[in-house]
Amino acid sequence: MINQNSLVPLRTFMFFVSAIGSMVVSFLPIYFQYKGFSSSQIGWFLAIGPFVGLIAQPLWGYASDKYKTVKKVLFACLIGFSVSVIWLFQIDSFLWIIIAGSLFFFFFSPVNPLADNLAKRQSQIHSVTFGSIRMWGSIGFALVSLFSGFLLSKFGIGFLAIPITVLAVSTCLLSLTLTDAKAGSKKVNYKDIGMFFKDPTLTAFFILIALVLLTHRTSDSFISLYLFEIGGNEMLVGWIWFIGVSSEALLFFLSAKWFRSSSPILYIIIASVLYCIRWILTALSQDPTMLLCIQVLHGICFAIVFLGALEYLYKVIPEELQATGHMVFVGISFGITGIIGSSVGGIIFENFGGSTLYFLLAGSSFLGLIGFLFFYKKEKKDELKQTKIESVS
Repeated sequence: MINQNSLVPLRTFMFFVSAIGSMVVSFLPIYFQYKGFSSSQIGWFLAIGPFVGLIAQPLWGYASDKYKTVKKVLFACLIGFSVSVIWLFQIDSFLWIIIAGSLFFFFFSPVNPLADNLAKRQSQIHSVTFGSIRMWGSIGFALVSLFSGFLLSKFGIGFLAIPITVLAVSTCLLSLTLTDAKAGSKKVNYKDIGMFFKDPTLTAFFILIALVLLTHRTSDSFISLYLFEIGGNEMLVGWIWFIGVSSEALLFFLSAKWFRSSSPILYIIIASVLYCIRWILTALSQDPTMLLCIQVLHGICFAIVFLGALEYLYKVIPEELQATGHMVFVGISFGITGIIGSSVGGIIFENFGGSTLYFLLAGSSFLGLIGFLFFYKKEKKDELKQTKIESVS
C-alpha cells in the first residue's frame, strides 16, 4: 500500500503530460488549418518537433544521466515549455511560428521520454509493472482528447490556447511533487552516446523499429486531417483519439497478464502485422464511422510495440546510460521518423490524399515486419550458441 501511495504523484504527472500531448497531436494541426496554413505548411511545422528533438532529447537525457536526476530536468523543460506555449499562440506569421515552434518543441519533446524513463525506474524500485504507471498517460490522453473535442466544437478551435496553457503550467507545478530516481553510480561521458551506434545489432534494431514507428508518427500528424477529409468534425477528432488511446490504456493496464519480458522482439513482430492491417483498413475508409472503429487498433499496436521495444533496450543498455539510451531511441524512432512522416507525409497528403498516404504506411510496416522476422531468427540463433558455450564451460 505504501508503494502504491508513493506512486500517486507520478501517475498524476503522467496523466497531465499526456493530456498536453493530446492537445498538441489532436488539435494543433486543425488550429493551424483554421489559421489558414496549407497541409504541407502544417506538415513542415510538425516536422520541426522531431527535428529539434534529435538535438534536445539526447541533450536532456544526457543531463539527466550526468547529474543523476530526472525530476529537476523535467522541471526545467516544463518551465521553458510553459513560456514557449504562451508565445506560440500570440503570433500569426508562419516564419515566427516556425521559430516559436522550435523553442516549443525543444522543451516539450524530452518531457514524455523523460517521464517514461522515470516511470520505468520507479516500476523497478516498487516492483510494479511499467504498464500500470504508463497507462495513466494513456488515460489522460484519451479523456482530454474527448473533453477537448466537446469544448472546441462549442467554443471553436481558436480557444485551444487556453487549455494548453493551463495544462502546461499545472504540469510544471506537478513535477515538483515527483520522487526522483537516480541512475547507476558509474560516471557518464558524452562520448558514451556513440556506443549506441557501434553495436551493429543495436543499429539494426533502431533502423527496423523506425520503419514500423514511422507509420505511427505519420498517422499521428494526419489522422485528424484525414478524418476531416472524409467528413469528420472537431467532436469526432476528440472521439477518434479517445477510442485509440483508451485501447492503449487498457493494454497497458493488463500488461502484467499478457506481456512477458523473455522475448520482446516477438511482440514487435505481432505489432508490425497489426499495423499492416490497420493502415490498409484506414486507407479503405470512406466515412468517419469506419475510421472510428479501426482506431481501436491504434492503442493495441502502440502498446505492444512500445513495451516490446523498451524491454529489449533496457536489457541491452547499461543502467547508468538508460535515460540517454531512451532518448536516443525516441530520437530515432519518433524523431527522425517524425521529420520524414510530417514533411513528406504532408506533401503526399496534399497532392494525393489521405488514402494514398495510408497505403504507403502499410508498405513501411511490412518492410519492418520482414526485417524483424530475420532479426528474431538471428537472436534465437545467438541465444542457442551462447547456451551451448555455457553448457560446455
